[in-house]
Parts: sequence; C-alpha cells; structure tokens
Amino acid sequence: MVREQRVFSALAVVAWSGTLLRVVHDLYVTPGTLGYQHGLFGPYQHGVVGGLQQVSDDLSYFTHWSNLALAIVMTMLARNPQRDTPLFRAARNTALLMITMTGILYAALIAPTDHVVGWFNILTNTIIHYVNPPLAVVAWLTLGPRGWMRWRTMGQMYVVPSIYLLFTLLRGAWTHTYPYAFFNIVKLGYRSVVVEMLVIVAASTLVIAFFIIIDQWLTRRQVGSTLD
Repeated sequence: MVREQRVFSALAVVAWSGTLLRVVHDLYVTPGTLGYQHGLFGPYQHGVVGGLQQVSDDLSYFTHWSNLALAIVMTMLARNPQRDTPLFRAARNTALLMITMTGILYAALIAPTDHVVGWFNILTNTIIHYVNPPLAVVAWLTLGPRGWMRWRTMGQMYVVPSIYLLFTLLRGAWTHTYPYAFFNIVKLGYRSVVVEMLVIVAASTLVIAFFIIIDQWLTRRQVGSTLD
C-alpha cells in the first residue's frame, strides 16, 4: 500500500509539473509570429494580455486535457490506492486512454514537424509528451487497478474526449483558430477534419481493445496466483 502511494504520488507530481511549467512559461514568454500558420492558435500580443491568451490556448490542447486528467486521477490514487467507485473507474480508464493517445498522436502526427527550441520548452515538451504517457501505462500494467477494463463499459472512455472535441469545434467556430494542423478546419475544411477524427477514433478503439485484453489477462494471472 505504501509503495503504491509513493508511486502514484510521484506520477501525480510529474503530471502536474508539465502543465504548471507550461503555464509559467506562457505567462512570461510570449512567442513571436515566426512560424505562425493561418487557422492555428496565435499570434499573441506582448505582455500580460499575450501571456493570458497563450495560457488559454495552451490549455485548449488535448495534450493538457490528458495531462490534467492523469494528474487528478494519480492524486486521488495517491490519497487512497483502494478507491473504487463506478465514476472513478471511468475516470481512471479515461485518463489512461487520453494520455496514451497523446503520446501516440504526438509521435505520429506532430513530432516530425514540431521544432521545439529553448531548454524550458524542451523540458516541458518532454514531460507532457514523452514521459507521462509511458509512465502512466507502466504504472497501470504494474499496479493496476485490475479488472476495471471491460467491453461493456468501454463507451465511458469516449465521454471526455467527445466533450473536448465539441469544445474545440465550438471554440474554433467562434475564434476561427484550432490547436493542431490536422484539426485546422480553416485550412482543411470540415470534411478532411472529420475523416482525420474518424481515423483517430478507430485508433483509440484499438488502444481500448488492447487495454481490455491485457487487463483481463493480468486479472486472470492475479486471481490464479492468489489461489495458488
């Protein structure tokens, strides 16, 4: 129990740190217009106004939604590793899916053209894209909780991502700016973006299926070892 609390606490600290470091950076460093693309977030004004604009935009990335979800869930597990309610099960599974998809999508769609400069940006980018996703998966594989991934409840894991998608579409319709190049409706149009979203949903379904199969296998092993 103590070991689990320590691990979950460490994961919570790392998960919170990525988002908080990014907020601090946004408030004090306003980027220029170099590399700005029409339809994407930016450009920003200088000073406090620009910093607040950038914080608002950065927190509208799926990356930060997933890192915040992970941070909240890890904090709750650190406080009580035995926490088990239907709502928390859904939250735990959703956070795992979101942070996993963050790692996959960043590596596949963004990293090849994402030129991160400055040690602070590199540190933050590493934490939120390269550290938290694999740590979350490893923690789930080794510590569980087991038996929470089920075929009949897999739809619950789409609730928060669907809210994010709706939020991004409504926000984009108002501001005409979007977080990602593959989500840039201004440039690509709705048809292309919808196709992209369907591909991502299909990929996430495969990830969920993988988690369920692995969880069921690990649960059977756990039950078998207990009986032995």
